[in-house]
Formats: sequence, C-alpha cells, structure tokens
Amino acid sequence: MEEFRKKLRTKIVLYWIMAASLLIALIVLQVLVHRGVLRGETNMGFFVGGITVLIMNIMRMRKAVKDDAALKQWYVRNTDERTIAVQQKAGNFTSLFTIFLLSIAAIAASYINETVYWTLGAALGVYPLVYLGALAYYNKKM
Repeated sequence: MEEFRKKLRTKIVLYWIMAASLLIALIVLQVLVHRGVLRGETNMGFFVGGITVLIMNIMRMRKAVKDDAALKQWYVRNTDERTIAVQQKAGNFTSLFTIFLLSIAAIAASYINETVYWTLGAALGVYPLVYLGALAYYNKKM
C-alpha cells in the first residue's frame, strides 16, 4: 500500500506542475493579447476549467494519501480488473469512433474550407503516431 501511496504523491506533484503550466500559459496569453501581439481573446474557460479540475483531483488524492480507508478505496478502484477491462473496451471504441468522425469531417471540410481540411488531416496523421508510440511503450513496460 505504501508503493501506491508514493504513486499518488507523484501524481499530486505532476498535477501541480500541470496546473502551474496552465496558469502560466493563461497569464502569458493574456499579456500578449493585451499588448496587441495576439488578436482575439484567449479561451479563459479552458484554462480556468483545467486548473479547477486539477486542483479538485489534487484535493481528493491528498485526502486519500492521508486517510488509510480512503487510500484503500482508491487502490481498489484503480486496480479492479473488471473496471480496467471496461475502461479498455470503452477506450478502444472511442478511439475508433473518433477516427471515423475525423475522417468524415475531413471529407466534408475538403469541399468547404481547405484550412480545416488540412487541420483535420494533420490530426488524423498524428493519431497513428501517438498510437504506435503508446503501443511500443506498453509492450516494453508489460
């Protein structure tokens, strides 16, 4: 259980780093927009929402690290084989469905706007690279 507690502590640190990165990015973008370097508005809702979700998760994990009962419940939830299998099946379906929707959107965009078409095409091109990278990583890890 101590090993799992260490993993949660590491996750907490990573979440703090991500929250700080989002906050720094938001501030930099706001300054650039204010100075006229960038036009338009920053998507403040994205940044604030991301920071809020990260901080909420940090608070939940800190509670689990401090309380043995909550840690055990967190451990069971994260190591339950059925839950893991369901998440993998849902992830596989979601990935295939996303590729399908991106493909349909790229085809439709090719008739409407070339920039959108190339953007969707780039997303479709990056997807297999990410998949192959993850596949190589997990084949080595497991």
